[in-house]
Amino acid sequence: MMAQQTKKAWLVLEDGTCFSGYSMGKAGTAIGEVVFNTCTASYESLLSDPTYYGQIVAQTYPLVGNRGVSKSGGDSEILANGYIVREWCDVPDSDGLSLHGYLAKRGIVGLCGIDTRQLTRALRDKGYMRGAVTDSIEDVSALLEKIRAYTISGAVEAVTVKAPEHLGTADARLRVAALDYGSPRETLNALLERGCALDLLPASYTLAQIQAFAPDGILLSDGPGDPDDNPQLIENIRDLTRLGVPILAIGLGYQMLALAAGAKIVKMPQGHRGSNQPVRIESTQKLMVTNQNHGYCVDAASVDPKTAEVVFTNINDRSVEGLRFRAFDALGVQFTPSGEKQSSTSWIFDRFLEKMQEGRA
Repeated sequence: MMAQQTKKAWLVLEDGTCFSGYSMGKAGTAIGEVVFNTCTASYESLLSDPTYYGQIVAQTYPLVGNRGVSKSGGDSEILANGYIVREWCDVPDSDGLSLHGYLAKRGIVGLCGIDTRQLTRALRDKGYMRGAVTDSIEDVSALLEKIRAYTISGAVEAVTVKAPEHLGTADARLRVAALDYGSPRETLNALLERGCALDLLPASYTLAQIQAFAPDGILLSDGPGDPDDNPQLIENIRDLTRLGVPILAIGLGYQMLALAAGAKIVKMPQGHRGSNQPVRIESTQKLMVTNQNHGYCVDAASVDPKTAEVVFTNINDRSVEGLRFRAFDALGVQFTPSGEKQSSTSWIFDRFLEKMQEGRA
């Protein structure tokens, strides 16, 4: 018997559906919103991505962990509540931790051995549900009560930096004030690699506090949770639009910018998860393959054409994927642009730099 099949464990969904498998990582119970992700690699960055705060992530790719976890990655914080895979590799091709050891070290409850295809179909058909990964189903009724009462609250406050962090060189030509709502590190690296200096700031920072950094541009980062849960942050963003510097807003930051501009946000039946969401550029009709993790989107009917222009659209469900605002210089995107030059979305960072350079001219 494989080491990963020594102790029974289960996934219980809020509708009563139960999947039987085996415990992985820490034994015990973890409750969260159950979502799936279609990425085929990078589980270290996925689990430490702040946008997965409060969620239990199921990997659709059947075999996970064959490259192990790097020794440096073993120290990274996991922000997902739990992790589900079809099968994990017992003997990874590295000298670091196994996936099981990584989860156990970080205190994360995991589950393997279930039919992840069946789970993915259930989530696609019924929408994302709350659930629990557990090593005990002796009292399912009590567990279901806890599952159905679960909500993700205080997400941004939990993941934002607690004090300013200064990244990049002091002699950088362009300086970006990045409001941290839970920014994936890849977004920050994309700007650093382009020669920017970053002031990574707590989410609660106001216009007056941000002005002290004299930024050439503002980054409103991605993050977890419902954007409507952050009324003060939205008010702060409304103030920022009067600063007169270019704004790039991503994910949650984009949703809150849209709310600040008078649009509405709606909860999606299934949301967008994974690395292969197709997005159309309206001006050229070209397609981009994008990485996304969100359950909310801008209500297309609420977008006033006098206030903003829809510039990106999702091919699968026609949802709004990006807005260019008219009253102030800002571009908002629902997906996470990639900083890699060969990516179909890397130009978004380049355009942001061009806007900042124009402001300095």
